[in-house]
Amino acid sequence: MDLQKIKTKLVRDLKELIPGLDQNNFKITELPSKRNSVIDLEFEKKPTKFPKEIIIKIFRTKNIAHEINILNRLKNQKFHVPTILFFRKPYLILEKIDGTNLCDFINEKLKGTQSLDDLDSKIRNQIVLSIERLAEFLAQMHEKNFVRKRYKAKKKYVLCKGDTRLRDFIYNDVKDIIYAVDFEDAYEGNAINDVASICASLLDTDPGLFEMDEPKHKIALINIFLRKYYQKNPRFPFIFNYLAEQIIENLNTVIERRNLPYGTISKEKIFDNISKEL
Repeated sequence: MDLQKIKTKLVRDLKELIPGLDQNNFKITELPSKRNSVIDLEFEKKPTKFPKEIIIKIFRTKNIAHEINILNRLKNQKFHVPTILFFRKPYLILEKIDGTNLCDFINEKLKGTQSLDDLDSKIRNQIVLSIERLAEFLAQMHEKNFVRKRYKAKKKYVLCKGDTRLRDFIYNDVKDIIYAVDFEDAYEGNAINDVASICASLLDTDPGLFEMDEPKHKIALINIFLRKYYQKNPRFPFIFNYLAEQIIENLNTVIERRNLPYGTISKEKIFDNISKEL
């Protein structure tokens, strides 16, 4: 659906709920999303008692109630997630978070480099701090959300974010706060699955494994991420082989999805420099 059709549909469906919604007083931008439409809506003039800029998620899947429940749960636990302004199926209207998605925040600073040592110390510290905040967010989310019924069976299942990518986190470097968005795929599972997804996202985004033989900066960031995560969650078992298998599975999925001429990833190809002990 083109943007003009989306605008017309939004006015038709939401004009009673959003003050002053009119074809001529706002602009929209479509944000990247795999299955649902995510729209950044900005008013020309701020409406009374309503934000000037909002995010509207238009669900094509059946996960709207699930995402609402997870967002409310995390908000009640004092996590930095978007506030739900209101919802009417298939629309979920959220506050716009001020910051930069972590994928762009990190990768734009790493362009043209191969190692963190190539960076100005201030920029290097900004990147390291953002990765540590990400590790803290996930560690605390997992720690506060054990699945008790399975925990009794000696399986440390937690609330996993699901399809966990760098782009799902927004970093406000002024406030030094990480926000997380997009919880429609959250599920009960092994915490290492979320950890492995972040490691894979670091490796498969440009500049990374598919752009250079040895992305030393990304390997260094993975090690920083892992150390900080397990400092916050020392009770969680660190199983290197399982972590490696999950990272490989994520990377091979990316290769297949993008139809990359890369070949199948093997453990020895990339894991020699990732910490096996924390």
